[in-house]
Amino acid sequence: MNLVVLVLVGLLAGCAGTSVMSVPPGSLPDGEASKAQTYAFVNGRWFDGQGFQATTWYSVQGRLTRQPPQGPVRTVDLFGLFIVPPFGEAHNHNVEGPWNVQSVAERYLKDGVFYVKNPNNVRDFALQIRPAVNLRTSIDATFAHAGLTGPGGHPGPLYEDVLRVGRYEPALGPLERGWFENRAYVVVETEADIEQKWALITSGQPDFVKVYLVHSEDGEVHGTSGRNPRRHGLHPALVPRVVAKAHAAGLQVTAHVETAADFRHAVRAGVDELAHVPGWLVSGADDAERARLTEGDGQLATARRVRVVTTSVAGRAMPSIGGHHGHGHHEGPASKSNEHHASSADEPVEQVLKDNLSLLHRAGVPLVIGSDHADTSLAEVLHLHSLGLFDNLTLLKMWCEATPAAIFPTRKIGRFAEGYEASFLALAGNPIEDFSQVQAIRRRFKQGVFLGDSVGSGAASSAAIHLGH
Repeated sequence: MNLVVLVLVGLLAGCAGTSVMSVPPGSLPDGEASKAQTYAFVNGRWFDGQGFQATTWYSVQGRLTRQPPQGPVRTVDLFGLFIVPPFGEAHNHNVEGPWNVQSVAERYLKDGVFYVKNPNNVRDFALQIRPAVNLRTSIDATFAHAGLTGPGGHPGPLYEDVLRVGRYEPALGPLERGWFENRAYVVVETEADIEQKWALITSGQPDFVKVYLVHSEDGEVHGTSGRNPRRHGLHPALVPRVVAKAHAAGLQVTAHVETAADFRHAVRAGVDELAHVPGWLVSGADDAERARLTEGDGQLATARRVRVVTTSVAGRAMPSIGGHHGHGHHEGPASKSNEHHASSADEPVEQVLKDNLSLLHRAGVPLVIGSDHADTSLAEVLHLHSLGLFDNLTLLKMWCEATPAAIFPTRKIGRFAEGYEASFLALAGNPIEDFSQVQAIRRRFKQGVFLGDSVGSGAASSAAIHLGH
């Protein structure tokens, strides 16, 4: 716990400095940096779901209203900036532990990503960092804790054979093989296991439940959900029971999938979300064809109202390590991201992912932005933009509307309306006309708190804040 205390002290110290998380000295009275002020936001052009409209919004107790408030009001002149809801990251594992929570939060806020979903994590570490997230001055995050898999299934070998040595021991010291079981993954082999281990699965109060389906087309033959003894997952016949238990407890279910068969099993079982688009991880033509979806798959997912996380960049950072794929996003304190650059050899393999993304979008399946491995979801959305499958408006809505709502479905976020959270990004230019403007963030407000400026010059990059009535 000493490490946690030190990190939290560092986080608070960072909030008092000049990073993107900070409020510049003098811009707010002492002691009020984390309190929601009453603001009038004038001269901004606000995103309405289709375009940008000039209007005035007020923030009262961290909520938006069009009604002028009583008493002192701080006026923020937005000088014609383009105002969008903050972005989301629907799949990443990097909000993880005391050793990195401050730097990860700063990265996300810098890129305008306020909402992050971690669909598998070490329960102990997530509980330690909860005081450092879900604050007005930090990112908001949700956690699944330990995912459910079959005996020897993914992600067990990843944690025990790869991450234990390469990531966690440098930070924590020696760990016995098996330490991660019931902390980062739970082995479930029968329906009786589900019942017996349910208290363990829901310990630490996860925000949702994660299940792993991996090559489930071979489950009939092998009695598991995978061909490779080092890469399989939960038997698909168990997923409906997990979904029923989770839904009864008020928890949604996210399913890891790799193939079209995984996709079908998960959708038919009633999961709420698929953590990947099939085709994100393929090693050749045979894998690619196993990942190819049909129009019927898209129609089924639409009918069942299942959303799908894009993760188009995830496979590029997963080199094979001893027959098992490691995750580039699991950086140790002294390690660097593992980047794989696309080559011409990747193009035929990537085509199935592009085809599946296009098919799902055409079928009306809700797509949300998540990278799985990247520093933030900015890398994912820029890669999707480069594929040319979605127009700028569609991508923007996926990132700032659909993704935050998927992460926090009960909160009033992802749009500008009466009573919604007073959280937004002010961009220098119109991202519908030029999508690169999503990187030109000039102001960040979160629940009525000013998070700081970017470096810039001229009227478009300097908003005025003053006291008024």
